[in-house]
Amino acid sequence: MIGIAIGFGSNFLNAIWAENRVILNNGSHRAFALRELGITHVPCIIQHVSSREELELVASSDVTKDPDRYLKHPRPALLKDYFDPKLRKIIPSHRRLRQVTVKFEVDEFYVPSFC
Repeated sequence: MIGIAIGFGSNFLNAIWAENRVILNNGSHRAFALRELGITHVPCIIQHVSSREELELVASSDVTKDPDRYLKHPRPALLKDYFDPKLRKIIPSHRRLRQVTVKFEVDEFYVPSFC
């Protein structure tokens, strides 16, 4: 039996709790869009990290490249910054649809047996 998982993970926001800070690890665009619609509370999966070594295993590459920027900086970027017109620029873009085609193929052939 073979199982293939196709698609994405959960739609929850994903955050990391490390060194007394919560870092939004995945879902900033969803958080912004939901907040723009007036939704203030949504489910969020929070992973508790007890060391920098664990952080490297679960955090995005931006966080792992410069963890002090997220964990030690006196004023890290916040979700509310998305709504500050001095800090953001809205750029028009064309809507795109994405189509994913998954193929599964089995090849069967015979090879010589030396018994």
